[in-house]
Amino acid sequence: ENPQQHVPLEEYTENLKCMIQYLKSINVPQDRIILITPPPICEPAWEQQCLLKGCKLNRLNNTAGLYAKACVQVASECGTEVVDLWSQMQEGGKDYTVYLSDGLHLSSEGNQFVESSLWPILEKKLSALPFMLPYWNDVDNANPEASLLQASS
Repeated sequence: ENPQQHVPLEEYTENLKCMIQYLKSINVPQDRIILITPPPICEPAWEQQCLLKGCKLNRLNNTAGLYAKACVQVASECGTEVVDLWSQMQEGGKDYTVYLSDGLHLSSEGNQFVESSLWPILEKKLSALPFMLPYWNDVDNANPEASLLQASS
């Protein structure tokens, strides 16, 4: 309904691939790229928001699922990780509405869900990286630049 906010599924898929290709072209390692699918949509709650704005329901959970599936497929094709919010939030028939503030956008609980889904992936990817800066207590407050430069050499 809103061409300024709508991207056709094929274009969305191509956009994801282009973003991944761009990141690879600037030497971002493939294993550092993580895609995140859209979350599910609670149609009754979102419809209420739409009606308040004088329009009809303009987003469907099924459609969000198609975009999520496309995102998962692109991640698979490109060899990147993916957090499938759409599937995970609805897993086992759980009440995913608590993750949405208005039926479409993430609530505080939704953001916590993203964090708990994303953090293990980040931790696994980042745990092998070297510690490059000093512990905060080892920084000389009178001359922070010197202690930071010393740590990086």
